[in-house]
Amino acid sequence: MRKPPGVQVFAIGFASVVLIGFISFTVLASECRADFSVKEDAFSISNAPGYCFAMAAFARWYYLANRGGPCLRKALSVDAQRTIAKELQKFYSANLVTIQANYCNKYHGDQNESFQRCVTGLSIGEPRLVLLMNKGKRGAILHAVLAYAWLPEQNTIRVYDPNYPNDERFLDLDQKEYTSLDVTYHAICFPEVLQDHEGLLSKMEALYDRHVARRPDLASRSRLGATSQEKELFR
Repeated sequence: MRKPPGVQVFAIGFASVVLIGFISFTVLASECRADFSVKEDAFSISNAPGYCFAMAAFARWYYLANRGGPCLRKALSVDAQRTIAKELQKFYSANLVTIQANYCNKYHGDQNESFQRCVTGLSIGEPRLVLLMNKGKRGAILHAVLAYAWLPEQNTIRVYDPNYPNDERFLDLDQKEYTSLDVTYHAICFPEVLQDHEGLLSKMEALYDRHVARRPDLASRSRLGATSQEKELFR
């Protein structure tokens, strides 16, 4: 299996964050993936307002919690998708950005651990959040995607990118960069600390209850977990 290089350190206004510039690590050599479909389990709306983290995080949560009910695109109207994305992105900006930055700083010296957790999650069918970063003349730009497959022979991660609501996208680690729309990102982080954040989980549950669970046409077919056992799905 090929080994990607490098570490990059950028400063963003509120915190200093170290992001992995596609480093060397030891991971599972076999292909692994979640049964996630961009055209069914991802948001159908555009990320034009900048709600990428919210869209990736909620798509992951709904996918893991949904037990035989309708896929996200069938469960959420376009208006509900926009409202959930807006409210969840606001929560992320107010409560999670510093936690995310501190995590990336903590593990920049041993990138194996966070990437190994990402691939281990994929091996048991759990999509994982991935953070990308670009530092330009106007400061840092962050972008979130959702990984759902690891292809070791190609040294590639297959992702849902909220900028491309109907397309499979690929993070080619050999390329040392990833372009989404007109922005090229040169650093990557696997913010595992956010996968099981209780505040984030509670916020997504509340948004689901408000915008999905009360729909009579879905109530009998879709029930997302709120028990302690079900919460383990999001860890």
